Amino acid sequence: MTYTPYSAGGDCKSASEVQSDIEKIANMGFTTIRSYSTDCGVFENVVPACQAHGLKVIFGIFLTGGGAGGKGPFSPYADEQLQTILKNAPKDSIAMIIVGNEFLFNGYGTPEELGSYIDHVREQFIGAGFPSDIAVTTTEPVGVWEEKGAALCSHIDIFAVQIHPFFDPNTSAAGAGDFAVSQLAAAAAICPEAAAKGKYITEIGWPHSGDANGKAVPGYSEQKIAMKSILEKVGTEACIFSFQDDLWKEPGSLNVEQAFGCASSL
Repeated sequence: MTYTPYSAGGDCKSASEVQSDIEKIANMGFTTIRSYSTDCGVFENVVPACQAHGLKVIFGIFLTGGGAGGKGPFSPYADEQLQTILKNAPKDSIAMIIVGNEFLFNGYGTPEELGSYIDHVREQFIGAGFPSDIAVTTTEPVGVWEEKGAALCSHIDIFAVQIHPFFDPNTSAAGAGDFAVSQLAAAAAICPEAAAKGKYITEIGWPHSGDANGKAVPGYSEQKIAMKSILEKVGTEACIFSFQDDLWKEPGSLNVEQAFGCASSL
């Protein structure tokens, strides 16, 4: 389950609010949460709550543009996040490290820049005494993997991809799981060696409100249908997006970006 410790207004949640959220996620049967960065009390509040409830954490190093002189790979911005994880992360509860989130999709840099930084992150973790079997990778949408991803294959430990069935106008809520299966297989074929060690969907969900996208219709009943399909077909290899609505985001062209919170539909 993806989790961001932000309130509706974009402020950081309190320790008690985070504790309540993580308890709910654990009680729903999830084993792992995905965190996107190290801000907003991740180590002060989120990680202790996860430890208390036996959840592992997928840690993220958030990257944007500007390269080493901005907020991209090898920048002080990126390295500060890396050092924070190295200093504070419990060695026994890391599920995965994801370096960048749709970095290429957003045009922040090149596969070569990202690949070099992924290797650097792995070296830093091993040098700090973390288990060598902790997977370090990145994640992109299917189309980006197909267009640009081959250059990353030698740098990633396992394969990770973002799949959002709603944005395919030919996929209904009931078909969300089958769509995910086919898309995961197509994308993973780009990096077969990494995929053989593990292939995961790092975001997948369905909005409960917004505008229709062809056969893809948002709504609470549709979300329940879609999530049931997704969990049945790819539940063991998917990170559900997301625990709560992200009201701090822009609504986007289909007015759905704030409406992927699905805790009530599971």
